[in-house]
Amino acid sequence: MLWSADTNLTQRKKGFRPMRKITVMSAGNGGQALAGDLALRGHEVTLFEHPLFSATIDAIRLKGNIIEMENKISGTGRLRNATTNAEEALKDAEIIYFTAPSFAQEAFFDLTLPYFKEGQILILSPGNYGTFALREAFHRSVKNVIVGETDNLPYVCKAVEPGRVNVRGVKNPVTLAVLPNSKYDQVDEIMRDAFCTSYNKGLNVLQTSMSNTNMIVHCVPMLMNAGRIENTKGNFRFYFDGMPHAVCRAMEAVDKERMAVGKAFGLDLTSTVETIRTQYHVQGEDLYSVIQANPAFGGDKPDAPKTLDHRFLTEDTPFSAVPLIELGRLAGVDTPSLHAAVQLCGAVMGKNYFKTGMSLAKMGLEGKTVPEIKEILLA
Repeated sequence: MLWSADTNLTQRKKGFRPMRKITVMSAGNGGQALAGDLALRGHEVTLFEHPLFSATIDAIRLKGNIIEMENKISGTGRLRNATTNAEEALKDAEIIYFTAPSFAQEAFFDLTLPYFKEGQILILSPGNYGTFALREAFHRSVKNVIVGETDNLPYVCKAVEPGRVNVRGVKNPVTLAVLPNSKYDQVDEIMRDAFCTSYNKGLNVLQTSMSNTNMIVHCVPMLMNAGRIENTKGNFRFYFDGMPHAVCRAMEAVDKERMAVGKAFGLDLTSTVETIRTQYHVQGEDLYSVIQANPAFGGDKPDAPKTLDHRFLTEDTPFSAVPLIELGRLAGVDTPSLHAAVQLCGAVMGKNYFKTGMSLAKMGLEGKTVPEIKEILLA
């Protein structure tokens, strides 16, 4: 089926909204899901991958530039293009979605920055504080590219093979913010009906980055299940089996610290419990009960990472947990549980994530005060 049952498509066929030229950067799980979903919705979609990972693009080309979607989204989306050529990928794009893990931002944007054009919109999904650094990079290159972010990648999904994606869940809604806030309406006008799910307007990109709950549901469970992961090579259900009451209580302690840091910046962050309730439409009084009630988080088969060298730890610890700690320190908010988790996650990996992670300096915020950061968000 080269079509989608989404009601937005019916509206588009009647001429209510224009088709958009969209580039999705990264052909990983989320990138393939987003590219396939947007193609199903009728947009002209180019999927771009870094040349170091060209095998995935080659396989998708062999299939005729199609991506088969299954489970919560069903159908086959035909891409306009699948490429590892940065100039080719960006030359006509109105919107560029970046879906690679945060640790890949530098490699991707070192390659693609020269090919961005005036007026293009770049959305990081999720942002994980990278919006700050990219806005500075575009300013230095004197390019008027608007940068925004969502708080989460909108899918729970896995690429079964190149060009075939199993979507177990779609987060609805997510939150969108733009840096600076004054550009939000301009982004919304272009992005409306050119995204895969609904989104709410965020107060600012600090809110969206701090609202990414992956840090809560990944870092602590990876640490507390480290022995199990190494011994079984991931032969258990990560969310269902790996998050008993004790692990969830530790996650809730970290979540309270996350919300306290947000409060110091004037943000009333939603708890992870309430976020899961809202995005997945499940019920439960605490973190354990909402995770167990959510079929998108697992099923009957083992789905845990097979190694500790996995983005659940190597992305969410240095690029989500570390900047939160640094911002908390700046605002005078202690984060002892989160600090301990980052310290130990680094220890099990033989790394110092406080040195390699997303620091205030990398965000362009070193030496800034809380009021000065608030001004940057609004300017």
